Amino acid sequence: MSLLDELVESDFVKISRSPDFDHFRSIEGLGEASSIPLGVRDFAASFASLRLKGCTIYLQRTFPRILQIQYSTTGAIVGLMMNDEATLIVNGVEGRAPALLLVKGTARCDFVEQQANLVAFVNFDSIDDRGWPGEVDRAEVIGTERAKFDALRTTLCDVLMLASHSPDTLAQPNVIGSIEESILQAVDLVMAAASPAPEGKRLSLSHYLALIRKFDEFVAANTGKTLYSADVARQLGVSVRTLHNAVVAIRGMSMHRYMRLRRLWNVRQQLVRTESPQSIKAVALAHGFWHMGEFTALYRELFGETPQQTLSAARGHPKCTP
Repeated sequence: MSLLDELVESDFVKISRSPDFDHFRSIEGLGEASSIPLGVRDFAASFASLRLKGCTIYLQRTFPRILQIQYSTTGAIVGLMMNDEATLIVNGVEGRAPALLLVKGTARCDFVEQQANLVAFVNFDSIDDRGWPGEVDRAEVIGTERAKFDALRTTLCDVLMLASHSPDTLAQPNVIGSIEESILQAVDLVMAAASPAPEGKRLSLSHYLALIRKFDEFVAANTGKTLYSADVARQLGVSVRTLHNAVVAIRGMSMHRYMRLRRLWNVRQQLVRTESPQSIKAVALAHGFWHMGEFTALYRELFGETPQQTLSAARGHPKCTP
């Protein structure tokens, strides 16, 4: 049982659970986000939030996905994995304990999560002059010492459990202020031992990240058209090899797989939102899937249901048995 499963709603802790991807709701208060699932079987995304006096703690169970989010904070956002098995890629940099994410101001992040993770975020309204590393309007993955990282984890777990199961304690005078001071002190120790990524690697990944964002914009602007890798690379002014390397670095998968994923997701969105009797085959062909048997298998593997089931549910009909 994970920490999120042990929490219950209280006067301080709010919990949101999503029954399936189509009803998934992103964490509120951190920024505008969109997700592309890498798989939706056994979907169990949920999150808990705890608002204190000058910060908010979020605990989220995620799912395999590509996440694009524009963070926005008046102070700083600190994110960390809550178990050692968790791993993800942030702007091309692997994020694994004991590393954490630090965002100051407004910054866009591209995540790839190959598995479901349990992650925590603390959004501080302000951080004064605490000497934390990082620049304003930038997101960084920062490594730190294991003992200090584990101490921060433990502090957040203890706070969430207390607010969930003993909310009367937080209602006592000065308790919330003392809790926030403990969290800040734990983060101070983590930041004091921080080691940002080397500048050379950062510059290389920044180039790839900018290219992938242009790539995504191009794909979004040409939804419904069959795109070929050579044509896309030419439009972006790079070689196919460079584009492929950028996709692998930032998205953690081959360019072919990433483009196919985007096309499958576009098909699903069209089927879910369709109000016309357009056939599944016509939608599939419009998105470059000419082999219907292969298309159906790929769709079912990704979404756990057939295209016909998706379409039937969207039109208010019962889903057929697989």
